[in-house]
Amino acid sequence: MSKQTVLHILKDIFQAYGYDLESSYLSDILASKGISDRIYIKLDDSGDYSSLRSFADSMKQTEGTGLYILNNEVSREAADFAAQQNLILWDKPELEKQIGRAILAHAQGIKMELDLGKANDIPFNIFNSPKPEPKESIFGLFSESSRSEQPKSSWPGLSSSPTTNTFSQSPVTREEQDIKIQLPSLPINMAKTSAIKIGQAKLGEVQDFIMKFIPHYSYNYDFESRRKFGGSVLDLNGQGEGVVNGITGEHYFSSLPEPLETIEVPTENYQIKEPQIIDKEAKEKAIGFIINKHTEKRKSDMVKNDVIIVESKTISPSEGEINISMHLVYIPIWEIRGKRNSIEINAYDGHVLEEPSDDDAEFVT
Repeated sequence: MSKQTVLHILKDIFQAYGYDLESSYLSDILASKGISDRIYIKLDDSGDYSSLRSFADSMKQTEGTGLYILNNEVSREAADFAAQQNLILWDKPELEKQIGRAILAHAQGIKMELDLGKANDIPFNIFNSPKPEPKESIFGLFSESSRSEQPKSSWPGLSSSPTTNTFSQSPVTREEQDIKIQLPSLPINMAKTSAIKIGQAKLGEVQDFIMKFIPHYSYNYDFESRRKFGGSVLDLNGQGEGVVNGITGEHYFSSLPEPLETIEVPTENYQIKEPQIIDKEAKEKAIGFIINKHTEKRKSDMVKNDVIIVESKTISPSEGEINISMHLVYIPIWEIRGKRNSIEINAYDGHVLEEPSDDDAEFVT
């Protein structure tokens, strides 16, 4: 069964427990009761370290509870990592138990109380060995193929069983459903298959791929200045647009279109990156580039007592004279990974990036 189907089941359960459901760019579902009780629910069928770490990092920006649900075997170290990060971790048996408990309570008319449990409360053998399951599950949460073929996750620096490629099928032929998320993002105009073909041409064999949403600060500005120079008053006016990468701080003068409020992601393998640069820092960086761009050298010839006096002066707008308006926009980036290196492709305009969009990618040199 697809991820979207499981998410629908989870939504029904949390609604039955009296939670209101919202969209969130930090998770698949945000379940809330008032302001104090907020649960960010992330469903993952790969259990990969980077995904769990990314979710843990995003939870540090909130006061809510992070619930990470996965469908594969993970090591004890994975459970310990979740506990250290104050995440609640459900594996597949725990998820089925929670669903069964909710269904039975609802059928019997019993008032339901949600018990999330704790990450380190889950028995160790759940993570180390597969549990036998009935041939026919009333939940039907995941396909038989995913039970038998799902690889163990790879945890950097931790001892675990050897891992196999995340993709049991070729990345080109792997079937996935579009996922709709609420995020101020540019549209995705490059298909996954097209991005992978470019990756194959540059990298050879493609080992993996991911859609990353990279935060950028898009801004526009204008200013009007007057400077006295050589006995006259000079007008110094300007306007324009620019972009600052919210992770690397890279800046360029360009314009971005208005983002979509909701975006359809053509893969279940995606990450939404959190800004590493706050908006105040991005604004300061942008103003510095604006001042540098509009700095001019002016010359003035004056005749005084039959003598020609040549005067030169550098003029520029001051920080206080620049009006700047800034907002956050996510740019979709395909990262295509080979055996040793990777490339990144802007999924909005299709160009291959010359510099990494974040700190994770190891580019082809």
